[in-house]
Amino acid sequence: MKVAVLGRGTSSIITTLQLLKHNHEVTVFYDPNLPHINVGESTTVPIANLLYDVLGLNTHDLVSMGLCSYKMGINFVDWGVGKSFHHNFFENNISFHFETQKFNKFIHKHLDDNNYVDYIPIKIDKFYVENNKVIICDRLFDFVVNCTGWDSEDYYYEPFFETVNSAILFKKDYPEYSDIHSLHLATEDGWQFGLPFPQESTFKCGYLFNDKLISQDDALKKLPKDADVYEKYSWKPRSRKYLLDTNNIASNGNRLFFFEPLQAMTLHYTNEFALMICEFLENRTHYEFDRINHKYNDYIYSQLLCLAYHYQFGSVHDSEFWKVKSEQAQNIMDASPMGRGQRFMDAIKYDFRYDNYVSKVAWMVPQDHVYIQNGMTGKEWIGLNEKSI
Repeated sequence: MKVAVLGRGTSSIITTLQLLKHNHEVTVFYDPNLPHINVGESTTVPIANLLYDVLGLNTHDLVSMGLCSYKMGINFVDWGVGKSFHHNFFENNISFHFETQKFNKFIHKHLDDNNYVDYIPIKIDKFYVENNKVIICDRLFDFVVNCTGWDSEDYYYEPFFETVNSAILFKKDYPEYSDIHSLHLATEDGWQFGLPFPQESTFKCGYLFNDKLISQDDALKKLPKDADVYEKYSWKPRSRKYLLDTNNIASNGNRLFFFEPLQAMTLHYTNEFALMICEFLENRTHYEFDRINHKYNDYIYSQLLCLAYHYQFGSVHDSEFWKVKSEQAQNIMDASPMGRGQRFMDAIKYDFRYDNYVSKVAWMVPQDHVYIQNGMTGKEWIGLNEKSI
């Protein structure tokens, strides 16, 4: 099929790569006057695999070109009882961190130079659907995926669990922390991410907080003294009501959803939603339309549940943020099918014994839960190879 993708951010790249992998013809329309955002981003293993499958670029290639740094997992610090621990990828899998501006420019140039994609430098404000075709700049397409950012608030739901909604971005060297793990450091006001770029002897960091509990000015005072601040962001956590608007129109990236950056779930789910779009394009029936939209909302629920799963353990900080958010998260987990505490541990043991997924939260499997439960509580509740109850 001929598919148009609007926008050239990271979600546009992921969506485009999945469409190419599924043998669709892609044209990207973008606003040439809109600059790339200057942030650090973190990926999961499926995205690293996607780049290799479509472009033949592996993580080692990208690191050697100075476009990214290795990621073996997450380093949690001061979450739960305060024990520092690593939540690693399994089977020696790796992914990567990247600086958005540099990385996205490279990928788009690679796609353009090798004729994978047709690029049209035009800002698209409107398009039309007629006779089951999408009309953009007098061109006909079978489908369009809009990755251009937030739309009218009428199209979105507010989440049942809101955590952080603001970030102060800065650079700082952290020689005391791993340079092959994303840093998740709990703070009084939320948490701070740190993406290591050892080639530059720096971490690209974000101090995350909720502006309903602390102002940006007060949050700035909490940063390390040697923090090199370069950007400030705020957002309204929300998700679009539907992945598919019509038989011809879908959204992805921030146009579709954004809650917060914990565990790189945003890009992970952007990839999952791109896969759902490709799944729908295989069979555009009314049944598939409803099924895919229902599946999308299930995934949104699971992502919020995954946030609650992490926040339920609280942190070492006895602050208003953590008192409120950990209590909310505990209530959500108590009401969920898998529960929490001993009930959740029993579900994990059951899954290990019977090779099942009763305890599955979002994309996590029982082995993930072992890392998180043991690390957050400071107790070895269960071993990774547990086979009996």
